[in-house]
Amino acid sequence: MSRGARDRAATARRWDEAWPDALAAWGSHLRLAGPNLIGKVNRPSGIRSFAWFDLRAVRVSIALDLATNLGLAELPTEILAHEIGHHVLSPGDLGTAARVLARMQMGLVDRDDLAPVMANLWSDLLINDRLQRRAGLRMDEVWRRIGPPHRDDTVMRLVMRADELLWSLPTGSLAGPDVPGRPVEREAQLLARAVRAYADDPVGGAAGFGALVRQLVGDPEDMRLDAIRLLVCHQEQGGGAVPAGLATDPSLAAPAVHPSLDPRVLPGARAADDPEHAGTAATPTQAGVRTLDRPHGLEPAAYAALLGRLGLVSDPARAAASWYRENAGPHLVPFPSTLRPVHPDPLLGGLTDWDVGEDLGQIDWPGSLVRSPVPIPGVTLQQREHLTDVGIEPDREPVDLDLYLDSSGSIPDPRRTRSPLALAGAIMALSALRAGARVQATTWSGPDQVAGTDGFTENADEVLAAVVAYFGGSTAFPLERLVATHLDSTGEPRRRHIAVVSDSGINSMFLERGTPTPGAAQCLAAAGAGGSLILNVPVNTRGRYAEMAGDYDVYTVATWEDLVPFARAFAARVWDLDRTEHDR
Repeated sequence: MSRGARDRAATARRWDEAWPDALAAWGSHLRLAGPNLIGKVNRPSGIRSFAWFDLRAVRVSIALDLATNLGLAELPTEILAHEIGHHVLSPGDLGTAARVLARMQMGLVDRDDLAPVMANLWSDLLINDRLQRRAGLRMDEVWRRIGPPHRDDTVMRLVMRADELLWSLPTGSLAGPDVPGRPVEREAQLLARAVRAYADDPVGGAAGFGALVRQLVGDPEDMRLDAIRLLVCHQEQGGGAVPAGLATDPSLAAPAVHPSLDPRVLPGARAADDPEHAGTAATPTQAGVRTLDRPHGLEPAAYAALLGRLGLVSDPARAAASWYRENAGPHLVPFPSTLRPVHPDPLLGGLTDWDVGEDLGQIDWPGSLVRSPVPIPGVTLQQREHLTDVGIEPDREPVDLDLYLDSSGSIPDPRRTRSPLALAGAIMALSALRAGARVQATTWSGPDQVAGTDGFTENADEVLAAVVAYFGGSTAFPLERLVATHLDSTGEPRRRHIAVVSDSGINSMFLERGTPTPGAAQCLAAAGAGGSLILNVPVNTRGRYAEMAGDYDVYTVATWEDLVPFARAFAARVWDLDRTEHDR
């Protein structure tokens, strides 16, 4: 074995032996799998730092060669305990990591490209301060071994100066000598106070840290990101399920409050004193930040960008489907409390002869032995017949949904901004599926611009993919698809409800070159369960559309506030089977 190999083996043993002490820094009952110690690596191979924590595998990894090159080989307990902190304190899990990242983006505003690195750096600040103060580890020595940041690296100089203040260290011992014209003292004092104020709340302080950083950084070329990425450990978090609650958490889209205006950082400060933040000092949210009183969270486009940065969903359409599924969830009908269809009641019939070749399990031995103690197939062996009787519970069959969604240029793209019309479609479709119905979803715009499910389906993913599809073209309702579904179908279809989500372009459903067409009315009669038009039009024009629509029910959905009562009432009226049974 070469000397280099022996040295690496000795280093690995030293780090393995330090693992129990690193765990003990966070509590005597903490249990984690041992660290993944990587020997010789090449930086271009994808290693972005000398240490990282995998949120999926819940595993610490250390690139020993890189750590040794940085002078950290003799500090295994500190480095390992720091990585464990990403499991215990910040972020802890993928959901919290997503929330920290979302809040960091809000604070960085137009420099949200820095959000992943700054989110990691914010977590590092909280973890290091906890270990230095409470566990007595030498986190300051880690930074001394690495050395002071470059004189132009404003962000790392800010972090190092904040650590000096937090740990009562001499000025410049970590941050290096002061650089004229690049003051960070005031900002470092604010950051130090923020670290203590949000010591147990990484989500709450992330936006403020982002706002503080944005105040100091300039153009992208001014940032020394390569150096920061090497020094700041990161969390592996790609893949896995999308964390619940991200699309409906209003605190994630709340305005960022600079630490100088945050009462948790500076007691007595009031965000309302700054016109730019007026109105943001409302009640504290779950994340611990003061937010504007607003009912909505992230927009679909921001939600998609967040999932992309987390490595969870790269397709905007899939991200939008997840957004509308989550936002529709609170408005869906309850699950039916009884099974459908009801099974008939079994009855025992008489005895018949059992012969060779029939199922042995069907032999009724008590009946056979009563007939004769000698078992003879086809003569004395008997089998019991089973009859059925009609069950006492009614057989409830939900109404299927035939849904048509307008995606012409007058309709907002549901993949970018929240669309009340698309959300209405999601609520109706998911309520129908929950009740056991089938859904055919069709998105349409101009001629030959039609997408959707392949007939009626029970697959929610296929339905939501149609809900968020978008063309942005002209307006021409696909009457031929409606006719093929209800007038050209064979057999005895189940009852169907036709629902169309549109705006003034609904004219193309009933008129062809200004002439009324009977197709839509004929399809309504054949569907057997009524039809509804959900239109984004002024309320005072409803009468005109109702006259044109004939027997179709017409609803107007113009704002978010209009949507919720409509969606709840409509879904309950059509698909709440338990309530329907009770009302009969």
